[in-house]
Amino acid sequence: MNKKIGMIAGVVALAGVIGTGVYHAEAASSNEGKVKIVETENLTMEEATKKLEEEYRGTIKELELDQEDNKLYYEAEIIVENQEYDVKMDAVTGEVVYEEIDDDRNQEDKRQDTIANPNNNGNSSNLIAQEEAIEIAKQQFDGKVVEMELDYDDGRYVYELELVNGHQEADIDIDGETGNILSLEIDYEDD
Repeated sequence: MNKKIGMIAGVVALAGVIGTGVYHAEAASSNEGKVKIVETENLTMEEATKKLEEEYRGTIKELELDQEDNKLYYEAEIIVENQEYDVKMDAVTGEVVYEEIDDDRNQEDKRQDTIANPNNNGNSSNLIAQEEAIEIAKQQFDGKVVEMELDYDDGRYVYELELVNGHQEADIDIDGETGNILSLEIDYEDD
């Protein structure tokens, strides 16, 4: 009788172990192909911004967190004295691993900027700091900034931010000079 109970307990335990293994294998395979950006010891968007602004002494036009070959990078477009740099920074170490000077900076964009804002002449000295734009966005939506761009739209500079918190994603546009929220859109991503 004790042997039968022992065998039944052994079979049940073995079935539990096998079932757990199958479940984890299926769960792992169902996540294949999905980019999953996990916040570990990575630099935050604010830290990356500060580091790039100190190193380049310019204005960050766009900053985005991307993943390549299971490694995270910040990709940035930085304007320094009317010259654009494309930069890739390791999101863990903060080391710049790629830099290119964009000699072909869109001349039409420069011309349109001057026409739309003739008193500015490409000078963005009236802008709020990127860190301030991030703080304003985080007051509206509690999430991690994964993308940020400074754009010139309709005669004004606009910070365009994308924040993520779990299954929610927010797109926030902030006036680059006043800090006013121009638009806020929150989406729920259902996996």
